[in-house]
Amino acid sequence: MLTVLLTDGAFTGLIRALRAAYSENIRIVGLSTSSDTPHQALLDAFYIVSPHDDAGYIDALIQILHKEKVDVVFPIESEGLESLMQSENRILSETGARILSAPVSSLTTANDKGLLYSFLADSPDHSLSSLAPLFYFADTKASLFEAIHAIQNTGRKACIKKRRGEDAEGFWLIDNDADYSSRLFTQPPGRTLTERMLSEMLSKMDDREPIPPYLVSEYLPGEEWDCDVLCMHGKLLSVTTRINLSMTGGLTSLLEVRDHPYLAACCEKITAALGLSYVACISFRADASGRFFLLEINPRMMGNIYVSALAGNNYAEMAIDLLYGRKIHTVPPKSGIRTALYYDQLIVETKMQNKEIEETHV
Repeated sequence: MLTVLLTDGAFTGLIRALRAAYSENIRIVGLSTSSDTPHQALLDAFYIVSPHDDAGYIDALIQILHKEKVDVVFPIESEGLESLMQSENRILSETGARILSAPVSSLTTANDKGLLYSFLADSPDHSLSSLAPLFYFADTKASLFEAIHAIQNTGRKACIKKRRGEDAEGFWLIDNDADYSSRLFTQPPGRTLTERMLSEMLSKMDDREPIPPYLVSEYLPGEEWDCDVLCMHGKLLSVTTRINLSMTGGLTSLLEVRDHPYLAACCEKITAALGLSYVACISFRADASGRFFLLEINPRMMGNIYVSALAGNNYAEMAIDLLYGRKIHTVPPKSGIRTALYYDQLIVETKMQNKEIEETHV
């Protein structure tokens, strides 16, 4: 019996992939900061914990790993990856649990869009440097607007986003020409602002007052593709390329697996340059002319990881095999598979039958 722990128990796709691979021979333990996480109904054990940046998080995690006799930890939250891996040796020595993640050196660059774009732009390999869009850093109100104007002066639209984060956190497109009356009355809400709106939102801030580290970059209006990558020590072993046909709140709501040799080749170079291991999701987006740029890297399992299993390669199972030094066999991903996000209702109770729910205080 294999016991795995997900640091965020709300990843249905990963749960599905693990169940498909191991059937009844796996126990899945999940963590959450909320007692109302519906996905607890899909887990064998569920624990409520403090946020990953709490001083006692690692101690609480070690207690859970001990109690559940966990074999493998799947880090899920992007913001907690580095701190978790910094405790890797302690966790292994005290619990025997192994963390399935790229090394800290890879995570530091991949998790910060600013560092990532700079890494690409400074690469002597033109095939890598050309993947970086036009970008600027901003850490004050004044520098934010200066960067926006610098991009607009090139004839391109600008967008702002947090350097660290997930699910389009902090993303806004700056569009002074949009029909905002239509957006107010007839269109779904979007992540679009005018400069005036942004200025009014920041009106109480001094020009030199610090803001969270932001990235200002050219807006890419073309196709968006995600690439699920299976790799080890910088060597790409398999890649599933899929186009995002529809997005909802920063999440892919409709996608299709399609072969894309160029993006697969880009993933191979990026994986080698960063020394990635196990599973990562590398995202690209095209400009109006169809030229692709790197959007971001999530050096961890993503919510749509089950799609790769449907396409023929269960990366969750294969990553565990790599962790234990076992040989794997990959096949060319099956194109044409289309999946859509859907919503369901799951019973959430304080004590669910045949489930274990505990609150871990830190």
